[in-house]
Amino acid sequence: MSGSCQVEEEERKLEKKLSVKVLFTLVVLGACWSIVYIVPFIQYIWYNPFQDFLGATNVQMGLLLTIYGFGNIFGAPIGGWVADRFNYKYVYVASVFLNGVLSLIFVISPNYVMAVICWIGFAVSSLFMNYPTHIKIVRELATDENQGKVFGINESMIGLFNIIFNAIMMAIYVKFLEGVAGMKAAIIGIGILSFVLTAIVAFVLDNPKKKKVPQAEVSPAEAPKGNLGKDFLVIIKNPATWLVGISIFAVYSFLTTMSYFTPYFTDVLGVTVVFTGWVAILRQHGMTLIGAPVGGWLTDKIKSPSKVLIGVYIVGILGFVYLLNAKTGVNAVVLITLTIVLSGIVYVGRGAYYATITEAGVAREYTASTIGIAAALGFSPDLFQFTQKM
Repeated sequence: MSGSCQVEEEERKLEKKLSVKVLFTLVVLGACWSIVYIVPFIQYIWYNPFQDFLGATNVQMGLLLTIYGFGNIFGAPIGGWVADRFNYKYVYVASVFLNGVLSLIFVISPNYVMAVICWIGFAVSSLFMNYPTHIKIVRELATDENQGKVFGINESMIGLFNIIFNAIMMAIYVKFLEGVAGMKAAIIGIGILSFVLTAIVAFVLDNPKKKKVPQAEVSPAEAPKGNLGKDFLVIIKNPATWLVGISIFAVYSFLTTMSYFTPYFTDVLGVTVVFTGWVAILRQHGMTLIGAPVGGWLTDKIKSPSKVLIGVYIVGILGFVYLLNAKTGVNAVVLITLTIVLSGIVYVGRGAYYATITEAGVAREYTASTIGIAAALGFSPDLFQFTQKM
């Protein structure tokens, strides 16, 4: 009897550990996620240089992200259904390859019209093909008990490669004497890296038929029917879909609001473009390395990502209340430090919110479809928030 209990205990311990292969897969996935969003969201870090590169107004810059944001409304839900019903490995690999193609096409004729065309293409490659597929793949890598860990590590790897890739872009930008030539060379570098990652992820990812994570039994009523309309109806009626969507919306709104500080530091505080770029990289990506693992660890520790998110919302609200009521003449170092700390908090939320899929009881067969529909709500700030930049 005691021997049987020991065996069961060992099995439970093994389930809580992530294999080397899973960890390496998360590293590669983090690199792929990072690469497909760097150019579409380039103004997060490179707002002023990219604006000069395009010769665009602030309104046009905001409109570009609004156009891209429609991919969450129309692309992600259908892309999620495709990932649930077909070979998601092929979809994912193709998304990274297409990102490289679009990056190179854009630099051939870098004007605003070409940017609009390419940003629509980026919406297809990253929001339709990559995003819901990525979340499905990450969830499939681990048992329910390890969802906080895998999503926390996932966000950390994304942050790590965001730093690496943005640092590479910064080095190329400076090497080519900044300006138009520097920006063009930096984007070409991202295109080439996309092709390298295409080959790596094609080798690393398992075919869906080879997945080893034990799947819970699915009742006939929950089993996938393969009908787009019926599947969407099931998912839309599920309250869990809207719980996940609201969780993403709150954290993403928090995150995108932080991006306003990039031009503020340059235009108002008089900080140099290069220094502002490094601060933005630290704020936007570096804090992921701290916040996301903490969010994942807390999620598994208290077994409730929703409770972690409530804490994030409270701290975020208090931080923004202070910023809105801060007196004029506040030291720039204080403001920069506060924005970095708040970024760490928001990434605690990023490390937790995808785990709400499991907490809410969403069947694995509907992971990508659910996250696709939830993304339509969760990332809707892209449709209006950036048009407020004047």
